[in-house]
Amino acid sequence: MRHWFVLAFSSSLLFAQPAPAPRLEPRPKTVEMPNFPPKTAFEPPMAPAAKSLAESTAASPKELLTLAEKTNYAETAHYSDSVDLARKLEKASPYVKVVTFGKTPQGRDMIAVIVSKDKAFTPEAAKKSGKAIVMLESCIHPGEVDGKEASEMLIRDIVVSKKYAAWLDKVIIVNIPVFNVDGHERFSAFQRINQDGPKEMGFRATAQRLNLNRDFIKADAPEMRAWLKLWNAWLPDFFLDNHVTDGADFQYDITIDAVQNQEIWPTAGQWVTERYLPYLNDSMATDGHIMGWYGMAMGLGGNTPRAGGRGPDGVSGFARSTYTPRFSHGYAAVQNRPALLVETHSLKSFKTRTWAHYDVMRRSIEAVVRDPQALMTAVREADKAVAALAGSATALYLDGKLDFAQSSPYTYRGLKATAKQSDLAGGPVTVYTKEVNDVPTKVFGKVTTTASASIPVGYLIPAEWLDVIERVAAHGLKTEKLTKDVEAEFETYHFYDVRLSPQPFEGRVAPSFKTQKLTERRKFSAGSVYVPMNQRAARVALNILEPDAPDSLVRWGLMLAIFEQKEYFGDYIMEPIAQEMAKLHPELKREFDAKVAADPAFARNSRARVAWWFERSPYYEFDHNAYPIVRVMKKTW
Repeated sequence: MRHWFVLAFSSSLLFAQPAPAPRLEPRPKTVEMPNFPPKTAFEPPMAPAAKSLAESTAASPKELLTLAEKTNYAETAHYSDSVDLARKLEKASPYVKVVTFGKTPQGRDMIAVIVSKDKAFTPEAAKKSGKAIVMLESCIHPGEVDGKEASEMLIRDIVVSKKYAAWLDKVIIVNIPVFNVDGHERFSAFQRINQDGPKEMGFRATAQRLNLNRDFIKADAPEMRAWLKLWNAWLPDFFLDNHVTDGADFQYDITIDAVQNQEIWPTAGQWVTERYLPYLNDSMATDGHIMGWYGMAMGLGGNTPRAGGRGPDGVSGFARSTYTPRFSHGYAAVQNRPALLVETHSLKSFKTRTWAHYDVMRRSIEAVVRDPQALMTAVREADKAVAALAGSATALYLDGKLDFAQSSPYTYRGLKATAKQSDLAGGPVTVYTKEVNDVPTKVFGKVTTTASASIPVGYLIPAEWLDVIERVAAHGLKTEKLTKDVEAEFETYHFYDVRLSPQPFEGRVAPSFKTQKLTERRKFSAGSVYVPMNQRAARVALNILEPDAPDSLVRWGLMLAIFEQKEYFGDYIMEPIAQEMAKLHPELKREFDAKVAADPAFARNSRARVAWWFERSPYYEFDHNAYPIVRVMKKTW
């Protein structure tokens, strides 16, 4: 029987944490201290040997060893050294090409390493080859460097030792060893308090303090704009993103997540569930890894400290999550592409983590190579099916929550813990032991849809909303520019109960709101942009432009001006106008009286009472709290 496992605590990658309150006191002085990396109480039995790493190092010429290998996994290389190693691999093999795909705010080149037996080093050539394209990515959070080391070793084993040379008969590989380059170069021994090595490492965010793994839809960062160009040019069939997670100590050296539910088109999701994950689970176990689901423990007692409380009605167990397209593998899902989120555990040694990353990439590529046509068919069918939904009544998933009525048997592989009293903490502090603790429970992984939208024929974006238009273009969506003014009836939204977050998140102040869908007449000037939805990436457009999508641009705060009232009224001016409106429109007077009777706070607020009439008068700004983008149900121009 196949078993899947979940880790005990979700790191901040899984759920956006609220921003801390502003400091009320001056920041205290930082004192000097030695680097004091934490250690796990348990390493997997096969971790010390790390067989695949040992074999890779033994087969490598000395000049192609990574710094991690040279220092017995004590150090990681600076970015310039990684670029130098990529260039050496390019020189060593005709099957390797290093390409620059962007420049960081601090002026560093961003590189990708293309590996192709056909020398298909351009997206056009790769597509003509008929081979599956696999994209690997590391260091989106540059303190989490292990995937960088492992990917460099893996490519070396493909093209130099040629241990996996046969893969190139079936696949082309695009490897991004370091995504967040500027953050990578902010080297320090004190970046990740909960991580065991290397000696120094990079910082989580970019030089602009943006978390790239919250930026896939809003695309604020220049690095993300560059990545989107690379993605849309190559359009990989499978994507893998390497991370390192935090949390309770446990047996797992690696945890994973792959989108399988409504977030991804069924054909792609079925490939993940039926073809990919079974092979990955079995092969990683054979390699000696203890692999589980990435998720959150709920109410399982003292062996899972810092766990996430309980689900509805006090339910306990292990919760996976829903992933919006702000995250890497959530974004791949709305692009109709299977993807794997890899989260090795920060308390395991740097060597153990690198071993896990090496093997999960190796086994993932093997899963594709076993039947690349099955993967390519799944994504092509998804592309075709999504494009065909334009103008239909079919509602597509936008947001959801875990379904706690559905679960599967599950065993959590934890460690027994004790508590010691701490005079400094003023209470008990958890101490993990080496004693394993396998806890029978259940896992929740099914999703209930909470928001959805049908796909219109297209969307119209007014010419003046340049920022929105630029971001739509950054995602590679096909668009048309109006050559003349267009006026017609369109579906759109008005907002109410609008509130702004008290603190910024990822550099933006996000509004919350409720939406009212309606049909109204709008005029669009020449230069406005039409986004047709009969295209393969229609789900990307849906998540950008539908307000109820959790990562829509309006929810990210890119249109805050629509929530601001620009013209105001004096009570002494509006009150007599309201009296006349009440005489002319008795139906409005009845509605007003009902509001007064039902809402005591409203009844006591004279300003609100007069404003109620102002909002229904022709003087009220038609575009206040009105969504500027419309849904086109029939193209008439």
